[in-house]
Amino acid sequence: MKKTLFMLTIILSSLYSNAQSFCLELDHYTILVRDIEKSGEFYKNILQFKEKETPWGDDLPLPVLFFDIGNNQELHVTENKKDSIKLHKIIHFAFTVKDFDAYLKVLNEKGIKYGDWSGKNQKSQTRIDGVRQIYFQDPDGYWIEINDN
Repeated sequence: MKKTLFMLTIILSSLYSNAQSFCLELDHYTILVRDIEKSGEFYKNILQFKEKETPWGDDLPLPVLFFDIGNNQELHVTENKKDSIKLHKIIHFAFTVKDFDAYLKVLNEKGIKYGDWSGKNQKSQTRIDGVRQIYFQDPDGYWIEINDN
């Protein structure tokens, strides 16, 4: 019986390890914007992302900015003046901040309108798990959630 359990454990372990032969992690997210300078300033000043050099140099078909958003991940902001951008609040970026109240103060000082999910201006909401959150939009209408998770 011990031999059977041992062999079954070995077989199941090898099957499990083969099923987990790779691990996907988010590398970057790319958005389209109308005015790359305006959006670049927003992501630098409001979300305080650090701009990075692009790996392609200056030979690009469209203007693009790269931002470090932490945890070895990036946001790529690409200008496209031709196509319309259709957005819904359910599709959003979500970022955690260590000092939620201090960040709200920064948003208020910079005149950024934010609100809860229902749209109540300058109001945060608290989820049933105790996490506070707000939503606001970047210059092109992309929704951003900030929480204190």
